[in-house]
Amino acid sequence: MENAILAVTAARLGIFLGACAVVGLCVFLVCYSLTKRLKVTEVFADVKGTERTEGYARIGLISDLHFPMFEAGRERVVAALEKADVDAVMVAGDLCQNGRGVEQMLEFMRFLAAELRGKTVLVVTGNHDAHHVCGEKEEEIAEYCAKIEACGNNVHVLRNEVERVPVEGLGFDLVVCGFDDMTVSNAETQNELFERAAAETGENGRLVLLMHNPDIMANIKEAVEKSAVKSLTLAGHTHGGQIYMPFNLEFRLLRNDELPKKGYVYGLYDYCANNVLYITCGLGQSFLPIRLGTVPEVAVVNF
Repeated sequence: MENAILAVTAARLGIFLGACAVVGLCVFLVCYSLTKRLKVTEVFADVKGTERTEGYARIGLISDLHFPMFEAGRERVVAALEKADVDAVMVAGDLCQNGRGVEQMLEFMRFLAAELRGKTVLVVTGNHDAHHVCGEKEEEIAEYCAKIEACGNNVHVLRNEVERVPVEGLGFDLVVCGFDDMTVSNAETQNELFERAAAETGENGRLVLLMHNPDIMANIKEAVEKSAVKSLTLAGHTHGGQIYMPFNLEFRLLRNDELPKKGYVYGLYDYCANNVLYITCGLGQSFLPIRLGTVPEVAVVNF
């Protein structure tokens, strides 16, 4: 009798575990399928108090490619940027997940540079680039960035640098201030860079702050608010919450990032006086090849 009961119990447990495995596999496949989708988001970034007398520059923003965990399709991503007729492309860091993705990333960057050969492509590093790929070693970071720049004459990596990008037909330039990732930079350097970029902007410039981690804004917020120059910040890093958790739990419990804990996770924000912030949910995945509640994105930011 006892053996019969044990057999029935074992059979039921086996059925239950099998059903859980099937459900888990189905959930995984659905989440994995979301990594292969691609959305194009277009926003208009107007800083409060701006009197716009000219048109908008169209900036194509991509971030967090995380090769080899990139499933969005390079042809679709580049086609979306071409269709949007952007004036420049900006890549907000984390091009690679780790060292295994470097060659795939370089192939993508060569393809991007060739297909958009008439457009400037500006890149900054992220924490995965600087830490996971290069071990925060300056010589290795410099070599890594040189390989990216070698992908095309129109590709420039900004490492705490300022570059001016003329916008055809609109009579102004984009003044792009590219910040090194926070793992290899500090608040003093970031504030000095912002002050220099603001001073170089002039009357016929529009200031764009390009960074991977939006937490840099917390370090320079006071300087931005005191500045007479209005600016747009473009960032990534959060993946828009790669796996959705209610009440912002991913960032409240599992991560140390300051701005995401306060709700700056994805989308367009009036961050502070003189600044509007856009955080993209990126293109690739980190740690697990799944998404839930968000899909890969190409953002077109009008500024």
